[in-house]
Amino acid sequence: MTLHTAKGLEYDSVFLTGVEEDLLPHRMSANEPGGPAEERRLFYVGITRARRRLFISLAMTRAQFGEVNVAMPSRYLQEIPAELIDWKQSPGMATSRGGTQPRALNARREGGGYGGRSRSSSGFEDPALPPPPRPKTQWANTVTGQVRDNGDLELAFGDRIRHTDFGDGRVTGVTGEGRKRIAEVQFDGPAGRKRLLIKIAPIEKL
Repeated sequence: MTLHTAKGLEYDSVFLTGVEEDLLPHRMSANEPGGPAEERRLFYVGITRARRRLFISLAMTRAQFGEVNVAMPSRYLQEIPAELIDWKQSPGMATSRGGTQPRALNARREGGGYGGRSRSSSGFEDPALPPPPRPKTQWANTVTGQVRDNGDLELAFGDRIRHTDFGDGRVTGVTGEGRKRIAEVQFDGPAGRKRLLIKIAPIEKL
């Protein structure tokens, strides 16, 4: 169901997916009547369809037109009071706040294979058996209620940074442009090498 067709309807639970820049607001909205303001109105329509529970989801990376790009949280999320949101992060899909695991980029993982499957403790896996349930404590809320913005922070090869979770590290490379710049960082501690979205990662330049 689209946001346009949801007008006038209400449900106990509502799910809004893909609440990201270039999707909501859509990248083409700047050239359409109303522009981002009309997209904001549609977002309001969506969230007010929920009587009791509203679920909002967004990705850290998204594959479009054959390419995998970093996904930015929608600007409209910053207008929702932080105390009204209970952010949670899907286990295994990304590291907390700004880093991405190879799985998010469909890269080969240690232990063989692609994607979400990993080798079991016995050295093999039975595809017929479902994975054991994870304790709820392992699904801790690791996403902050506010969307972080590092502004025009510039990083270059050799720069030292400090990450809220991973500690100190050295920048080994920077790719991308503008708000989609990604820094490759070799951390001093056990975190090892990470790829961080510079604009929203919880980092400071040393």
